[in-house]
Amino acid sequence: MGNEVQRLLKREGQLNALSYVVILALLGVAAVLTFLVTTNTSAPGDWWLLQNDIFRVLSTGLLLMVILYLMDQHKRLRIALLGSHSQLEAAQEEIHGAYDRLSFSRHAAEIMTSLAEKDGLRRVLIDSLAHFEADAAAVVGDDITLITFDGIDKAAANEAVLAVALETVRAGAPLSVGTREDGSTAIAVPLRIKGQLKSVVCLWRQHGAFPQDQLDGLGLVARIIELGMENRMLLERTEAQLQGTLRAMVDLVEHRRPNYIPHSTLVSRYAQAVGHAMGMREDELADLRLAAMLQDVGMLEVPEAILSAPRHLTAGEQMEVRKHARNGADLARIANFSPTVQHAILSHHERLDGSGYPGGLKGEDIPAAARVLAVCDAYVAMTSNRPHRARMSSLEALAELRAKSGSDFDPRIVREFMRAHSAGVGGLEPASRPVPRAQAPRMIYAMPRGA
Repeated sequence: MGNEVQRLLKREGQLNALSYVVILALLGVAAVLTFLVTTNTSAPGDWWLLQNDIFRVLSTGLLLMVILYLMDQHKRLRIALLGSHSQLEAAQEEIHGAYDRLSFSRHAAEIMTSLAEKDGLRRVLIDSLAHFEADAAAVVGDDITLITFDGIDKAAANEAVLAVALETVRAGAPLSVGTREDGSTAIAVPLRIKGQLKSVVCLWRQHGAFPQDQLDGLGLVARIIELGMENRMLLERTEAQLQGTLRAMVDLVEHRRPNYIPHSTLVSRYAQAVGHAMGMREDELADLRLAAMLQDVGMLEVPEAILSAPRHLTAGEQMEVRKHARNGADLARIANFSPTVQHAILSHHERLDGSGYPGGLKGEDIPAAARVLAVCDAYVAMTSNRPHRARMSSLEALAELRAKSGSDFDPRIVREFMRAHSAGVGGLEPASRPVPRAQAPRMIYAMPRGA
């Protein structure tokens, strides 16, 4: 279309130039003739044709033909330009309509992804009323979700959308129903989930017809709703599989390390409270919970004799235990947990001053989730009984965290943990009385046994 308009404009420029040449020629001839007449001067011998009557008649006719030709070409050109202008306006209207449809579809997609399915569906229907200038909007399936403006006869709207939904199911394709007996009109598009027709989305108007572009727009909205429902089903299935994998892995560790599930559950609860206080997003908190439950899954690779040894471990045994962080991250990767979960498991025994393992990371190089787990895991380990030592009291464990803040643990995370502990947030119990020293030898929380 743009090239055609440019061609017509170029043609108009050529005709204008030719017209100017003819006009200049006519003005030149007229000036010469006027001069000859007014001065009563005879034309030079070379201009004898000007005195020839036949030449004058022919030249005048030729000029008239040229003038008429130019006028006709200008007329044709104007008609072509007007036609092109009309086509451009129609194309602009079509582009505007397409943009409007795509814009509303994008809005519907944002709603469907940000809200629960039922709430998102109702919000899309409410916004569709205003966008499509309808009086009622509905999704008809096993049940009916009907939205109408105030003052609209809901019984009439319900009857109309049921009728058009039934016709759409029979047709199996988008349908526009013209004026019904009551003077109303409706449009509807089937919703197919995984290729199966599950429901129908309908718009109803008491007066006035829906144009074709609004049926196309409703088709786009229907596709967004379909994708939203399919993605939610896929997400629920994936989450169920993920939870099954998580439970299986945790149960396996529980067989090797009794009380692992209570331990990891406490770490998860405390990490959730601290992460929330630190302003973590919901997706970050979800990854933090998973990492807390799976932090010691690498212990599956450690010999049971080492795990249950009622003594301090030898240097060789400690090196064997230290492998659990990397082994756990590998297992999380194989199970397709997120990179955040994998990195948290890998680094939850790193220490702020670089004395941890397996990478000797320092400060901010340690992932935030791993730094949270380090504090919460240390506290739970210190306040739990182990084969080689008795538990610490809460006060002693908190004192140990405070003493190691800035060297082993992130000071901000220690502060948030202690603040949550003091307030009892996330199930953190209030500080208990100290256990006598004879019963609670000092906890070596950094022992590389993952507890």
